[in-house]
Amino acid sequence: MDNQTDKYYDSQERHSSVKETYFVSVSAGTITKEENHTTDQLSVYATDKEIDQLMALFAKRAATDDLTHLRGIIPYKSADHDPATDKYNEQMLDIYRTIFRIGTEETRKHLIHMDILNVLKDPDTHLPGYH
Repeated sequence: MDNQTDKYYDSQERHSSVKETYFVSVSAGTITKEENHTTDQLSVYATDKEIDQLMALFAKRAATDDLTHLRGIIPYKSADHDPATDKYNEQMLDIYRTIFRIGTEETRKHLIHMDILNVLKDPDTHLPGYH
């Protein structure tokens, strides 16, 4: 490689490791650099690679979401015994774990307060009256 190419790859490497603030909406599956002041937006401080990973998790969730919708139209099939729902919950856990890892301090505190990670792990289907 010539000197110019080396400089280009060096700058690209440095760029991808630079952390920037992004705003994530889990419900909409969006990641933006501009705050929209929506109620479900969480702020993260992440590299391009971390944002790409989060976007990939959103894409996987969207594909699984279609499967859970198909089950939803069957009135006698319970969601608590559906593999598609289990897969969807696991993907939501992956999303929230990633957001917690790259989230700002405020986002982490919010997720702890919401107790979202524990709620997704244990959907309370073992409680009386559920079966």
